[in-house]
Amino acid sequence: FSPRNPFSRLVLVDGTEIKCRIVDVSPSGAAVNIDRKLEIGTPVILGVMRGRVVRNFEEGVAIEFSIVHSLETLQTYFS
Repeated sequence: FSPRNPFSRLVLVDGTEIKCRIVDVSPSGAAVNIDRKLEIGTPVILGVMRGRVVRNFEEGVAIEFSIVHSLETLQTYFS
């Protein structure tokens, strides 16, 4: 789904915060628009969800969450 408020932040392990726009969210991950490329495997936190970068695309990155979340949990965090 696409969250009502698509604006969030990615946090890297060194504490760097990157403003992002969430394109879509699923139980296993998310696609976000950011202004830079990140290496595949980079650990990130999207809002409160931990994950890692699994793919770069022209406008951003795809993130795989560390655990699969229920749709209800995702709607709570991203709505």
